[in-house]
Order: sequence, then structure tokens, then C-alpha cells
Amino acid sequence: MTYRSCRLRTVGRAALAALITSAAGAAACSDTLGIPTNHVNADQAFTVYALSGTDLGAPAGMFFATRTVVRVDGSFQFDLAFDINSQGNAVILPVGQVGTPVGGAPMIGLQRVPKAYGDLTEAPRTGYVFDSSMVVRPGGTLAIQAQSVMCMGYMAPYIFAKITVDSVNVPARAIHGHALINSNCGSRQLTPGVPRF
Repeated sequence: MTYRSCRLRTVGRAALAALITSAAGAAACSDTLGIPTNHVNADQAFTVYALSGTDLGAPAGMFFATRTVVRVDGSFQFDLAFDINSQGNAVILPVGQVGTPVGGAPMIGLQRVPKAYGDLTEAPRTGYVFDSSMVVRPGGTLAIQAQSVMCMGYMAPYIFAKITVDSVNVPARAIHGHALINSNCGSRQLTPGVPRF
């Protein structure tokens, strides 16, 4: 994962005073703990396996904090789990639909988007269905709003993402797709590169 640090340009004294008093300017670079917020967005291909009918060690989940596919187990270190229904379509399940972690499940909102994956450049502001599973046919696109421990202390404690299912291999119980996870807390831009909003 690549980070880009925030830098201040050389400015005059009056402008510097304005920058110092601007909390918004400081917040745009990092929070009070110094966590960088300029994570670079990248489109990633992924393969996951169905929760049902596969080996327990097969990666059947996605963890946004690390932008990786992971095992689904009692550690609950995943945000989404994947399955395949009897019609051969992918089923996306937020962690709370699979089980309940000791501290409670994070709120995960899903929303079907009537756009091609590449055409979805900004996460919707409303319309998410929270903590419910959704069926996604090949070619379908989901927008995701996920509460994240990475964003504790932020005014917007969510990260946003988009997922598309490219294909479902029913005999192998495998789901192939693409995802773009914006790890910048509260940032809605869903295009590759350093987000501007």
C-alpha cells in the first residue's frame, strides 16, 4: 500500500497564520494520532470462495482494513463474506449476517448501483441497506459504506468501496471480481489514485 504525506507550501506570514488557525486544513492531512489519510486508491482483482461447499481454509471474505481476501472464522477479521446461491449468483453478506463479534459487528451498508463498475466514480451519500445480504449477478455493481476501526475518532467513521462480480464458477464454488476500497476515512471518491474528495 502506498501513502503520500501531506506537505505545506511556503507561504507568507498572514497566510501561515490562517493555515495554523484552520482546523479543516490540519484535518485534511491527518487526525490527532497522525494516521495518514492520503491512501492511494487502486483497483484490485480478487477471487473468493463460497462460504458453503468449500474448505474452511479457503478465503471467503474481504477485509477492508488490509484490502485483502481472508478466511471467514471466529476472529471476525472480515467485513464481507461471500456465498453462491442455488441460481449460481454471488451473495454478499456483511459480517453481522455471518456472526456477532464480542464487541458487536460494524455497520456495513450495501447498495446496488445501476452503473457499470468503471462508471461509479463517487460513493452514493444515501440509499444503503445496512446489515442485510445482497445477491449480485455477474456484471452487477455494489457500493459499500463500512464502519471501520481505522476511522475511530473521525467525524465520518466510514470507508467507502465498490465491488463488481465478473464471473461465478459454480463447480469450483469461486467468485471472481474487482474491488476498489478507499481507505481514506469519509472520502467518497472511487477512482484510482490519490482521492481529492
